[in-house]
Amino acid sequence: MAKLRSRDIQKVIQLFDNELLMIPRLSKVDRMKMRKKITNVLQPALNSTTMKPEVIVLEIEHKLSAILLQFIDSYGFRSRLTDVIRKLYQKAEKSSTPPPFSDDQ
Repeated sequence: MAKLRSRDIQKVIQLFDNELLMIPRLSKVDRMKMRKKITNVLQPALNSTTMKPEVIVLEIEHKLSAILLQFIDSYGFRSRLTDVIRKLYQKAEKSSTPPPFSDDQ
């Protein structure tokens, strides 16, 4: 598996941030604590080069289940999260694979 760049990891964190902003009646301190927990879970999971995207999503869902339950559209968010992570890993795979060897000499 290819490794994601920090810019790609920030895209996933931003996806969570956008969803956090839609939670009603949540104090700034609670929102900051949730962001910290999200970052602490996402950074190591997405930096892993051995796990597949599906396993990463399952790990994120397991560790952040309390936060995901507070999201307004938690099922829709999970499907968006899965799609984004899968696309980012496919893009990373394409950019990390070397060009095919040609014997045209």
